[in-house]
Amino acid sequence: MIWMEFIKVQTVRANVAAKLKDFVLECKQCKGLLDAKVFVHAMVADCSLCLLWQTEKAEPQGSSLGLHLSSILKKYGLVDHSVWVEKEEIEEKMS
Repeated sequence: MIWMEFIKVQTVRANVAAKLKDFVLECKQCKGLLDAKVFVHAMVADCSLCLLWQTEKAEPQGSSLGLHLSSILKKYGLVDHSVWVEKEEIEEKMS
């Protein structure tokens, strides 16, 4: 199953995106992780991390990696951590 974790950080600190990039380099070794990317807001210091997974099943609460990163990022601002499942995957499971 393909699923995604999206971790958004609302912050006023400019260096958070750089820290996320460091996390991404470490994350790429995780089993089942297809990709990890950092995005920055076009106008403010907010940033986000997208973790794309392919595992046997999605983890609705988030991966241990995602939960750990969310916990660390809380010291930089407000964190929103959500899990998304590819629509086609859901439809296939229901068929």
